[in-house]
Amino acid sequence: MSRENHPTNPFRNAPKGPLETLLNRADQHQWLESIVMRALPPTLAECCRFAGCKNGEMTLLVPDSTRASQVRFQQRAMLRALREDERFSQVWRIRIRVQPWFSPAPRRSTPPPRLSEDNARLLREEAEHTEDEALRDVLLRLSSHTR
Repeated sequence: MSRENHPTNPFRNAPKGPLETLLNRADQHQWLESIVMRALPPTLAECCRFAGCKNGEMTLLVPDSTRASQVRFQQRAMLRALREDERFSQVWRIRIRVQPWFSPAPRRSTPPPRLSEDNARLLREEAEHTEDEALRDVLLRLSSHTR
């Protein structure tokens, strides 16, 4: 008796209807997406999403234009790999849609670089010799950002 490693979905026991149809379509989409992700290079598989396939055109979602260009460069090899599977034998084109809100990882902001003591000293010296008060205030404020 084999047991699957994932828990059963409680909605599977619901009577047949729109919910069951929706869940079946979601399972099918997830299964097709796993096939598509295996055809992609690993660097692209981690950030691309399979949106669907219609009329011989497969749609991939990418987070930015850089990844879109990478997919376009690899399009022929990806199509060749996908056509080996009978479900994708009729795919002749990959359509790429950029969706910036889908990002593999949030970007972290780095703190602004700090001035060395020598550079801060130079800014203070320059501020002493500057006649313009606004510029002097800015230079003194900048000089306070030391390590």
